[in-house]
Amino acid sequence: MTSSPKWNEVRSDIVATAGGEGAVAEARKRNQAYIEGRRLAERRKAVGPSQTDVADKMGVAKSRVSRIERGEVRLP
Repeated sequence: MTSSPKWNEVRSDIVATAGGEGAVAEARKRNQAYIEGRRLAERRKAVGPSQTDVADKMGVAKSRVSRIERGEVRLP
């Protein structure tokens, strides 16, 4: 009977393949920005305003709202 590998062994291989701990941390940030952006887009659509309406209220371009909703811009 073979034993399964331990998580820390598997994780170290994954981290190495990804480019190190810094690359993993950046990937987490990008993933979180995507999740937050999707949530904002879903909420905006549920409430009703357009991206243009939101952009006008924020004082930014519509393209910035779009980038935020796609997770390309991290929120503070």
